[in-house]
Amino acid sequence: MSSNNNQIINAFSLKSIQPKENNAYCSFISLYRAYHSPQKYQENTNQDFFKIEKVFLSHFNIGIFETYDFLYGYCHSDDEFKQWITDKMGKKAYLEAVEKFNSWYVGMVDCSDQTFSKILNADQLEFWDKNGYLRIPGLVNEDDCNRVIGVITEMLGLNLKQPSSWYGQHDLLQGIMLQLYQNEHIAKIKNSDSIRQVFEQLYQTDAIIANTEKLGYNPPETDSFNFRGSPLHWDIDFSTGIKYHIQGLVYLNDVPEERGALSLIPGFQHEINSFLQMYAHPDHAIDVLRQQNRQIAVAGNKGDLILWLETLPHAATANRSNHPRFVQYISFTKL
Repeated sequence: MSSNNNQIINAFSLKSIQPKENNAYCSFISLYRAYHSPQKYQENTNQDFFKIEKVFLSHFNIGIFETYDFLYGYCHSDDEFKQWITDKMGKKAYLEAVEKFNSWYVGMVDCSDQTFSKILNADQLEFWDKNGYLRIPGLVNEDDCNRVIGVITEMLGLNLKQPSSWYGQHDLLQGIMLQLYQNEHIAKIKNSDSIRQVFEQLYQTDAIIANTEKLGYNPPETDSFNFRGSPLHWDIDFSTGIKYHIQGLVYLNDVPEERGALSLIPGFQHEINSFLQMYAHPDHAIDVLRQQNRQIAVAGNKGDLILWLETLPHAATANRSNHPRFVQYISFTKL
């Protein structure tokens, strides 16, 4: 890695950016854009960088893929980057986010508040500790689910009464992942008090922030359309090590097993370290797990919140029903 890139990475130290007025935000924007310059890019393994990046994206409600697309393809200055974010959010929301981001810098080194909500019961916590996943039924109401389904159908041009309309292409649809982030109905579920309370209890702190996450659209397979999701996998950056990180989604419609339900290997958090030691690379380990077929399907109903530890191999499954599967992904970052 070049000395220039080392300087950029070192600049992301939690204590390096001084939180005076807007200086923290402005300094961060310059450093972040410099790091993601197409001419200077190097793979980064600095933990401060990953944390600050997640919190930045969360505060400004922008997705990582759309941000990278703009930085690497279109952005030529700090001012252009700021204006792009402003256009995404609106001026008022942007200024509020700048203030919150700077406030986070003031207190981020001492986020030691361990108060948190206790919404889960003893049986649910025991199940979580044993299996590493949990289904919390009916946490999101039907109307809120239907509104986000409406956002997806409008964006993709779907008519749920006309299956022929379910298989079109869209630039924001990557496999079964829809990279759509800025919408009031998406935000309502993302910022749900009930969902936040569950994450607070499992992280055992209220010092968390909702990540900017994607949506999911998985239509039924046909003779001419095959499932476009990923096989069993981990979403772990093994170069930085395994963490206690919780992934999640909300089923926006009823999802029986055959409707592309999430699949995972229960309890694998207890054996991942010993299992990985048996193989030269995590890719080899996951190939073996795919062959062993140990995963189960986690069916659920509209409004259910499904959570799992990142250490559990998981994947969506092929939809063999007569209706699409709709989900909204949910996760939080500890501050």
